[in-house]
Amino acid sequence: MCVSESRSALFNRAAFFGVVAAVAAPLAIGPEAIAEAADPRYPLPLPAGQLTPGNAHAMRLAQRSPYVRALYGNVEGLARTISAAGLREAVLSFLHRPAPDYAANAPTLEKRTAVRDALAAAGFVKADAPVSGIFPPGTEPHSPTVLQPFWSTPGSGDGSHHAYPGGLATHEYFNASMSAAFGTTYDAHYFGGRPTIDRDTIVAAALYHDIMKTAVFQWREDGTLFDELTIAGTGAHHILSGATAIVHGRPPRFVTTLLSAHAAPSLGDEKLVVDWCRAAAIVAGVDPVAFGLIKADGSDWKLAADPVPTEAFINFLSDHDYVLSVHAMHVVSDRLKTRYAQWQPPATFGWYRAAVLSQSTAIALYDTLARHGETAFTASLRQVEANLAFG
Repeated sequence: MCVSESRSALFNRAAFFGVVAAVAAPLAIGPEAIAEAADPRYPLPLPAGQLTPGNAHAMRLAQRSPYVRALYGNVEGLARTISAAGLREAVLSFLHRPAPDYAANAPTLEKRTAVRDALAAAGFVKADAPVSGIFPPGTEPHSPTVLQPFWSTPGSGDGSHHAYPGGLATHEYFNASMSAAFGTTYDAHYFGGRPTIDRDTIVAAALYHDIMKTAVFQWREDGTLFDELTIAGTGAHHILSGATAIVHGRPPRFVTTLLSAHAAPSLGDEKLVVDWCRAAAIVAGVDPVAFGLIKADGSDWKLAADPVPTEAFINFLSDHDYVLSVHAMHVVSDRLKTRYAQWQPPATFGWYRAAVLSQSTAIALYDTLARHGETAFTASLRQVEANLAFG
């Protein structure tokens, strides 16, 4: 494959898999070796305010993880390759300190309830849906707490993909890296090697897409996670991240690309993306037609981007890490429950699992099990446990 020098440097296969390979072989490479991969230019950015007790505990677990420290440096390094200054700074801003900017237009309970009611009138939530599912704790104008750091946020809800401190960074780095690789591959196969796919858009959309998981998937004091509200048939984080992009003034084609992560806008699924654009616009307090997201199609609606940009399909393709990671989480969690009952560490099961997987991901442990068997899995797990601290 013909790849330009700049693109090959930005998506170096060996560099991308370096940290993951180190964690996947804990018997051969310890935490100290992984920590050496951390980029000292990009230390973990600390929150600007107080965290809830659960979020603060998850942050401490992530801070102790050589894997998370190295991973975060990779995420920020990739974000800094976005060439458009405004887009790059927007992405770096929420990597450094996630903020619920989408909530600024609804500062009071009355206005937040009105947003819920507008979503219900459109058929996107139930009439009695909790307002807190749209505006979780930490999104209030004078909240005593701030959102958890990007790098200690889980990638999904309890028992699902990447549900551990550092899981969101793991998921988003994988997705953004895959987007870059897809873009290079499309350029090589369909455009004669010419840089045609907008790399800035596909990398930034992958990083933007899940940013409001920092609000939706907060940690309780027992190590479990908040339940996620469903909006327009998908997780609330998807809609809230789209609303954040709207509030940030991102162009409608970018917002459409971002909101295509959960369904390709084709083969009958365009209506899903239309509904997500409408729901995100309601939350952001804008008219989706005037903003340029949708347009009339007889008595219905269709995407204003017609035809839909190629980048939207690439963003959808890149968001498929869950195909393996959900399965890996289920398989590994079952074994962690057994081990927890045997060992009885001084922590709840939720915090035990979070501590283990923040050091060695579910996919890494799953691959050890699938490739080398139960004995190797147990040995790897016990080596991880030897480095755990629960306080």
